[in-house]
Amino acid sequence: MIAEMESGFAVLGPHQFFVGYSLLLCSEPATEVDDLEPLFCRQFLHDLTRLSRAVRRVVRPHKVNLESLGNVCHHLHWHVFPRFLEEEQANSPVWNIMPEGAAMEPYLFRPETHQALILAIRTELSHG
Repeated sequence: MIAEMESGFAVLGPHQFFVGYSLLLCSEPATEVDDLEPLFCRQFLHDLTRLSRAVRRVVRPHKVNLESLGNVCHHLHWHVFPRFLEEEQANSPVWNIMPEGAAMEPYLFRPETHQALILAIRTELSHG
């Protein structure tokens, strides 16, 4: 876990094909952002903005893609995908270019490999 935030939990993604890929998991039981009470919704979106900013400051991408889908996991969460100009298909949606199966193995989250990234994002969150 990167950090517990006011409205949920910031975690590093299960893979790091996009270095810095993170998620914000809502602490309230909801499937859609409009299911949230207005004050909590504002806090959730504020926390998403803070996480996106922290990831951007740490990994310095060209762009950050934010996605909330919920087609597979029916609990409200946001994906924070840093995107880089150096990517082979930088203009393609993330879901179209992520490796699958064994090809994803080198990118899987490993605490010993990704601890410094977690700490850097956590530090940025604490500053802003």
